[in-house]
Amino acid sequence: MTTVPDLPDAAEALEHFPFDDGRGIGVNERFRELRQRKGLYRVRFAYGEPTWLVTRYEDARLVLGDPRFSRAMSIGRDYPRQEEGTDVARLMTLDAPEHTRLRKLLAKALSKSRMDAQRPTVHAAADDLLSSAMKAGPGMDIVVDYAQQISVRSLCDLLGVPASDREAFESTSAALLPGSGVGPEDMTRRFGVLRTCTEQFIAERRARPRDDLMSALIEARDDEDRLTHTELIDLVFTLLVAGFETIITQIPNCVHVLTRGDRVLWNRLRANPAELPAAVEELLRNNASAGAGMFVRYAREDVNVGGTLVRAGEALTVVNESANHDPARFEDPDAIDFTRPRGGHLTFGHGAHYCPGAQLGRIELQEGLRVLLTRTPQLTVRNVTWKKRPHVRGPETMRVTWQGD
Repeated sequence: MTTVPDLPDAAEALEHFPFDDGRGIGVNERFRELRQRKGLYRVRFAYGEPTWLVTRYEDARLVLGDPRFSRAMSIGRDYPRQEEGTDVARLMTLDAPEHTRLRKLLAKALSKSRMDAQRPTVHAAADDLLSSAMKAGPGMDIVVDYAQQISVRSLCDLLGVPASDREAFESTSAALLPGSGVGPEDMTRRFGVLRTCTEQFIAERRARPRDDLMSALIEARDDEDRLTHTELIDLVFTLLVAGFETIITQIPNCVHVLTRGDRVLWNRLRANPAELPAAVEELLRNNASAGAGMFVRYAREDVNVGGTLVRAGEALTVVNESANHDPARFEDPDAIDFTRPRGGHLTFGHGAHYCPGAQLGRIELQEGLRVLLTRTPQLTVRNVTWKKRPHVRGPETMRVTWQGD
């Protein structure tokens, strides 16, 4: 039977969401309770209008994959969010048919063969970064000195960005991250520098195309339809936002999980490197790295979701970290099981807005971990400072050394 709750008026206080300050990568216990109760639960973020929380796996797939739920309806609205700023990646806030056209063109450029061809480059970058860190001292900050640099190098290499322009890409990518602390004036300045570099870069590639992603994006066409100049800029920003944060968060998160306690998981992967792809998928599912408030949709019409009638024009927020721990979909969901059947987790989203760079993210994570597992068998986490950002959970800093206790 459909639950039609009495909605509180705008002045009535709703429970604040997220339910914690984001430190650590454990899944908040409150989600277990919400998955078991009937219907959806209505909350309010720090900014924006109220939203329904979607915490069960089946409901999350419905909202993420059904065209009755819109991302574009958030444009121009006071949508639910944790910070005052708004989205900057236009592709993330489009609906069909515009999104379908751009996504199709992007998919041609981000082909599996092109992504797979990046693996040796990513591995070499990780290997070089670790060698440099080892020469510099007995340890490193794995966030800044390793994961962030892998992301910058592989993304710039994929796009074909000249080494002289990489600082602008890295600087702006870091500023785009939620909670970066970069003020609006500095953000505007960095965007200006990046836009100038990108426009010059596009012009050069139009004149002299190469075998890189930017050339492929310039040449991408659907029948006679090319990407416009503005769309090229938007897609570069989308790739920066989607690709940068994922890898600099997930490598440290995975190292933290694998090396904690008696290090059984770390030692298992060292002994069985063929398990690494399956291990990465399971860690992506298990780690609460990007869940609270990243997937806001609006109902285009009245829709029943999880026993609640969501009215047209109401917001819904998918909490993928909760959906990834739903026992109705994953047996013993809190356990880390490298033999679990692969696929199905929602860490990269689902449906039309499934992360276009998911394959590259997997490669970066696999190779970043592979180098550490191979070359630092006694890698030990010495100190962790956690971010206080519930929508992007992970270390702000993580000091590691090459030797055990």
